[in-house]
Amino acid sequence: MTDQTESPAATLAAATQKSALPNERLILLGTMHGPGSARALMRVGGRVETVTSGDRVDGGTVAAIGDGVLILARGRTTERLALPGI
Repeated sequence: MTDQTESPAATLAAATQKSALPNERLILLGTMHGPGSARALMRVGGRVETVTSGDRVDGGTVAAIGDGVLILARGRTTERLALPGI
């Protein structure tokens, strides 16, 4: 069984409106958690992808996935992506 992150109301509203989400290269759309695994749904440069820890995304590596957040490692720096509206 997989636990899914509750989507914030602002994210749900934006998902059905054209151009409502930020026009950024990387956007976290959702996170899903199951026994011993976590996945994230992301928009990457206009494509929607499902990623897990260790996957390469936009020149970085997915370091961690939490409830509504994803940490992307880029060399010595990290970038925190959160669901829109959080």
